[in-house]
Amino acid sequence: MQNWNNFHLYIDADNNFNTGKLYHGIGADLIWCFGERSGLKIIDGLEEEIYQNDLKLRIAPTVTSGEFEIGIDRNSEIITMNNSQEFYNGKIVFSEFNYDTELGDLLPNESGGILVSISENLVPEVSKISLQKLNDNAIRIISYNTLNEGILDEEREIYFKRIIQSVNPDIIALQEHGEWEEILGIVQTWFPDSQWYKTWTYRDLVILSRFEIIDDASFISSGRTMVALLNTENEFGKNILIFNSHLSCCDNDESRQHQVDEFSSLWREWVQNNNGPFAIEVGTPFLHLGDFNFVGFNQQIKTLKFGDIVNENEYGGDFFPDWDGTHVVDLFSRHNQKRMGYTWRNDGSSFNPGKLDYIFYSDATLNIEKHYILNTLSMDQDDLINNSLNRFDTQLASDHLPIIADLIYLDNNVKIKDNFILPDSIHLYPNAPNPFNPKTTIKYFLERDALVKVTVYDIMGKNIIRLVNNFQNSGYHSLEWDAINFKGEDVSAGVYICVLETETHQNVQKMILIK
Repeated sequence: MQNWNNFHLYIDADNNFNTGKLYHGIGADLIWCFGERSGLKIIDGLEEEIYQNDLKLRIAPTVTSGEFEIGIDRNSEIITMNNSQEFYNGKIVFSEFNYDTELGDLLPNESGGILVSISENLVPEVSKISLQKLNDNAIRIISYNTLNEGILDEEREIYFKRIIQSVNPDIIALQEHGEWEEILGIVQTWFPDSQWYKTWTYRDLVILSRFEIIDDASFISSGRTMVALLNTENEFGKNILIFNSHLSCCDNDESRQHQVDEFSSLWREWVQNNNGPFAIEVGTPFLHLGDFNFVGFNQQIKTLKFGDIVNENEYGGDFFPDWDGTHVVDLFSRHNQKRMGYTWRNDGSSFNPGKLDYIFYSDATLNIEKHYILNTLSMDQDDLINNSLNRFDTQLASDHLPIIADLIYLDNNVKIKDNFILPDSIHLYPNAPNPFNPKTTIKYFLERDALVKVTVYDIMGKNIIRLVNNFQNSGYHSLEWDAINFKGEDVSAGVYICVLETETHQNVQKMILIK
């Protein structure tokens, strides 16, 4: 929702046709353009440019999707008309219509907008997540982007000290931290009763641990992922493997895709041929965490989770990354006292808060017990005091929030697969490239033999072309759609919907044709 689109949201906050800017039958007091990450408020005839923090705008997910959840603060100055009202009833219009080209869509189609009413019923408070472990035998890990060597900043060190002491981790994985000798000494003073160990720093990645570090290495050619093997024999009966990543930022979708493709390829070689930077046992528990900067195409998440490699010519075929031949788990945590899942926030940026930090883990070998994102801004005063925290600690420490997870080893004699098993349903992967011009590749997986239909529709629901309509065997399938020459006709630029259907399942993906 933050790029590549012309989506506009119009809100008539006072439900008054005669105020604001006339658009599609409503008097819009707020106009927000998602693709430009800015908007206008129009109150008392005056127009003023506004940004995401003026609305306290929250959008999820941060990557491409077919569904988005959007939140705006009902107490913001725009919605309250400069604090002159409480918002209970208003009208909205959602639009990507371009009056110059007469292309695009409007919601609703009819003039007059959609009436929005806010109920008086209070939403129940979210249950608090205490900061302490549920199980003393669990191994606690924290992943934290410390923003430009933040722990070494004399002014910010105190915030990190309170945060990290409050969660009392066993393993600390840091991103944006390029120094390792000094950081070990600092962490050791925070926990004087424990012996701490450190990895080398790879690019800006370092792991500190109460467990001896058996081996560590840079893992991908860009240096944006490192790996360490920790001695957890006494706790787990096996050592644990930790991948720590800080992938390319911002609009670098192509670079990020190369990085996750390369990761999946190298991990496949390590698992299948024991060809890695150092030796590991078959069935070694592992997790992959860090700041992945996933703000573009959701394909990058699917590559790490499902082993769905895009550039197969360079990096080889798809590969299910867990030891039992299934996908790994994308752990989705929430704030410890708030219904939010973002891990990055900068109120001075045009980008709204988003989920950039992830934990992927092997659920064949690990169980995640308690997990949360620590946000001191959302904590009540009693809990802050009880945990020796201050309200602004996480905000002042870094623009990222720390993710905390407690690991339990599953000693369940994992059956290692020689030929990796396949997903338990049909799966339609995102097309690549996307956006595309004029050709794109569509890949999908069938659990079992089935009658298959693959159809492309435009956003109005018109059937553009049926690419597949026959009986197919189970397994992976791939096809190419040439949007220019697929039947000797030219197709307009725009959004198209790819639908994969069998008798029992339906999957949908959005495709964007550009020219």
